[in-house]
Amino acid sequence: MLKAALKRPSFLFGGAVVYIGASTVTYLTLYKPKTADDFLLQLDNAKRRHIFNENAVKYDKAIDLDEKLMGISLMRRYLLRSCSENVLEVAAGTGRNLGYYPRSVKQLTLIDFSDGMVEQLKKKYEFEQIVSTMDQCDCHVMRAEELQFPDQSFDTVIDTFGLCSMDDAKSALREMQRVCRKDGKILLLEHGQSHYKWLSSLLDKFAGVHAKAWGCQWNRDILALVRDAELEIEDIKRFHFGTTYYIVARPTRMI
Repeated sequence: MLKAALKRPSFLFGGAVVYIGASTVTYLTLYKPKTADDFLLQLDNAKRRHIFNENAVKYDKAIDLDEKLMGISLMRRYLLRSCSENVLEVAAGTGRNLGYYPRSVKQLTLIDFSDGMVEQLKKKYEFEQIVSTMDQCDCHVMRAEELQFPDQSFDTVIDTFGLCSMDDAKSALREMQRVCRKDGKILLLEHGQSHYKWLSSLLDKFAGVHAKAWGCQWNRDILALVRDAELEIEDIKRFHFGTTYYIVARPTRMI
């Protein structure tokens, strides 16, 4: 159903335009490759946090059009339909998922390592609505690699476009497993390497440039991370030449 919706000409054309446009702009505004590559090697959570704090106010406006053209908003809506009861959202950012949580969610905990992003999230009308309608809604500044919750605390754990911006994404996934109930779900919407070598090579080439602007490493091998963290994958779909990953998984308890 999701794939059918995203095969509409508007999404296919929009996605192609975004990729071509992003590649062209990246090329035309390229930093010296050596400088960008050096920056990527030195990138850590402290530097990422600084970048996200600097971008927080303009973040939504900067990516709104891209997400609409690529059907990302629709993917968020479909993914969050699987949430229920007590939910943890990791790397919640400015709260771009807030408007998509179903009524089956009674308790919501949102975390992000950037206090600037969390500040923007709390200002949103959707956040005020959730606070007023759910049994409980909390928001914390916290690293995904060190979740401060007891084992098996949540029915659903969700992360959208967060694995690209963590120092240790594998540890973050294992933490998500730890706090997810044994019969719960881990929902992921991520971007990373492509099906196609030519596109993955392009992402590799400009990874330093993109990281310097956004704090995000867009060329990570998402499937390898998920498998190394030993999640049990129930469903996986890939879009945008294989660079967007839609994953429904369960904890394996082998941690």
